[in-house]
Amino acid sequence: MESSAGGRVPGTGRLKAGAGLLLTLLCLVLLCSGPAQAADRPAGASSTGTITIAVGLDRSRQLVMISETRRYTLAPHSKALASLRATGIIDGGTGYRLETDVGPRVYDGWSSRPTMVTQASPDEPARVEARWGWQYQALRSGAQHLWLLLTPHLLLQKRAPGSPTAWTVTVSAPQWHFSRVFGAVESQTPSTVAWRVTSGSASSEGKAAVTPSVMLDQSVQAKPLSRRHQTQGEMILALSLSVCGIGVVAAFVVSALAGGAVPRRWARGTLLLAVAVCPLAVWEAPGRSAAAFGFDPRGVSGIPPDAVWEPGPALGLWLWYLLPMAGLWFSRRLAEHRPPSPVVLLSCGASVVLPYGLMAAGGWRPTVFEGSVLAGSVLLALAVTGALCLARRGSAARRWAIATGTLVGVVPLLLLLSGSPVMAGRGGNPPTDWSVVGPVLILTWPAAAWLTSLRGPVLRRSPKPASQLVRFTLLWGMLTAPFLIGWGKEASRTLPALWEDYPTAFFTGYRGYPLCVMTVCGVILQIVYLRRRGAPGDGGRAVEPVGRVLLVCGALLALGSPSLRTLTMWGDSLGVTWTALGSLLLIPPGSIRTAAKFRRVTRKAHAGFMDRWVRTQLLWDTRADFQRAARSSLADDMAMSAFADRWRELDVPGRCGDPATRLARAKRFALGSSAGVAPRVAGPAGAALAQLLALPWAAYKLVTGSAVGADSSMPFHLGAISQTLRFGHWALYGFVFGYFYALLRGLTPIGKAGMLLLVVLPAEILPMVTLTVDSQYTQDPSWTDMAVACGALAGQTFVVCMGLGLCWEWWLARAAAMKWSQVRNFRRLSSVTVPAGTVLVAAATAFATVVAGTWAQQELVPPSQPPSSTDRPGQPAP
Repeated sequence: MESSAGGRVPGTGRLKAGAGLLLTLLCLVLLCSGPAQAADRPAGASSTGTITIAVGLDRSRQLVMISETRRYTLAPHSKALASLRATGIIDGGTGYRLETDVGPRVYDGWSSRPTMVTQASPDEPARVEARWGWQYQALRSGAQHLWLLLTPHLLLQKRAPGSPTAWTVTVSAPQWHFSRVFGAVESQTPSTVAWRVTSGSASSEGKAAVTPSVMLDQSVQAKPLSRRHQTQGEMILALSLSVCGIGVVAAFVVSALAGGAVPRRWARGTLLLAVAVCPLAVWEAPGRSAAAFGFDPRGVSGIPPDAVWEPGPALGLWLWYLLPMAGLWFSRRLAEHRPPSPVVLLSCGASVVLPYGLMAAGGWRPTVFEGSVLAGSVLLALAVTGALCLARRGSAARRWAIATGTLVGVVPLLLLLSGSPVMAGRGGNPPTDWSVVGPVLILTWPAAAWLTSLRGPVLRRSPKPASQLVRFTLLWGMLTAPFLIGWGKEASRTLPALWEDYPTAFFTGYRGYPLCVMTVCGVILQIVYLRRRGAPGDGGRAVEPVGRVLLVCGALLALGSPSLRTLTMWGDSLGVTWTALGSLLLIPPGSIRTAAKFRRVTRKAHAGFMDRWVRTQLLWDTRADFQRAARSSLADDMAMSAFADRWRELDVPGRCGDPATRLARAKRFALGSSAGVAPRVAGPAGAALAQLLALPWAAYKLVTGSAVGADSSMPFHLGAISQTLRFGHWALYGFVFGYFYALLRGLTPIGKAGMLLLVVLPAEILPMVTLTVDSQYTQDPSWTDMAVACGALAGQTFVVCMGLGLCWEWWLARAAAMKWSQVRNFRRLSSVTVPAGTVLVAAATAFATVVAGTWAQQELVPPSQPPSSTDRPGQPAP
């Protein structure tokens, strides 16, 4: 059929009209749907996020380790990004649920990393990355079947505008076999399987039509589950040993500062206040059950310490109010040479009564018993004060009548206050209530006032009141800063997870930050006190016992920041107790008087003593050689008279004792002093030398290790502070060696260093034994790890102590213008043993540290606590 004149095919116009109509309708549909999609997904947002779930076993093959990594992109200025920045919380729960073929899984612990939000500029997309780790017990040996149910539909159900509209979920389990894979699988390999879940694949109820899931199979040869954990009796006994050891060295300090008239009275009082900690700990022994924390008692490390025994408010008030109050009274007595003024005593007594008024304002109503105790305490204080005022004029009882009455009245009031719901953290009042905050501020001022009042006796001058007030305010603020900041953030409802424990009761639990502040301030005051009394002829009244306390502080810092948690460990408790008692052996009581002549030796006198000892030692060795050579000469041609004359000429000079005693005396005078160097100079020199000798191992542990025994929440960089204190605790040992060199037990530098090694070695080794063998503190107890760890620490301690001794011996020879070979004859085997042994031990320690490397990783398992809803995406359902 032929075409028309215009060359057009019939019906072409109608086809073009229909195509144009369809194109118009399509444009209208796109224009209508475009704004809705743009509103739901702002520009720059990624519509797909990724969830990677890795499944494996730990090194001990006791725990199933599951880690979840979530990565996605949020559009700028979106509601999802604003909510994430405001709260720091990722909603939607975890991306999986775990079930086993032998019943519910046993949750054992968790870990997380901070959520990383990266945004180049406010108008650029934000990349979000979050990671969590969960631990579950492998309950038995043999075939293991884990059923992993993925729940990305929860993320889509709670999706905020601007968040991903689809998720790609990948399960990676290289050591497991996949079976029974359900859901729309996007890709699968022998070790991974991936699904893609979108909002369109979910029903109106938010649940996926076919829940993606996979069964993981593996045959596991698991080690027997360990059920070891400390009992209440063990924790209390370990704490009691530590407190008694610290109390003994504190009693020596107090009795020395009190003066020669009444030292025993003050020592008994100090021991009584320290020993009272033990019955208070027993009194509050019933702790919360582990079931209250949601932990299975079969857990390897799942039972937190406060589920077994938690320090209660009575013990906390005794440590944070009564002991600092007694210390404040004693420091006032040192400064003013009389009992505390009535103003100080009235302030201390009123501080215990004021919390009752604040609690009454918050709704607390005393019972009949509590009212009777309140009235009885006040009457008892007045009765004791009146009875002691009747003593003879000028007696100690009359001078301390008001102080004794105040103390007698404060003790029952504190015990009654410890039973109040507010102090125990179970009163039901919100942390924003001043009935909770006020008592904390009132009952913590004695600790700050005590540290501030010690500045005058330490510096030997009366500080200005304005400077004292400033220092008191700063210390008070440092002690209560975590509590106050946590309280303020709770009041504004912006409390991050790091602070969630601090708005609760201040005087309970194992919080280490306030004790860390007290320890650091105490060490600084001790060093300043010793340096101010470190002149060559200045002995001071309490220099000797303060050195013992400083040595105990070094043992306390061996694990980092000291806390009640570390003191309840058997290893740390025994180490601190050994160091406290061994310090009496290292620095004998009364050595400040017996060794005073060695502290006054000048450099010129030291040169004379060294010359005398070298000549005496030469005569001693020559006489021994003559004895051996004269045997053949006497048999041949030597006359007896010539032998007798030569024998008498080679005798050790002196008249007192036998020749060996005279030689030892000359050696002690030559090597027993600091060669005229003042203790305040020798102490820092010894500290620097010890830290230099320990630098390789201390730096390695600083980089690879983590904080031990600290809080589960670590504000103000407490973890870094704890690691720094552990790094520098070797300097305290060196300071004690240098400052108290003349007082240390032993004749020579090597002998004194050996005594120091004997005292501090258990403090370094015993905690490591606990951390590597006791299953409560390590998930993989191993005697091999214990041997490597203890061997490395023993070698490190040996190198530090023997290095101090050898360097000190070299310095004493140089100070007398002699060569070291004149003091230590390197041609004799006995003289080469110590230097060569030190070098070999250092090499072996470095090898054990770098090659074996496992000892530095055996850290104390922190108090395991289930993550709160504010810092985790949601706990997996049982």
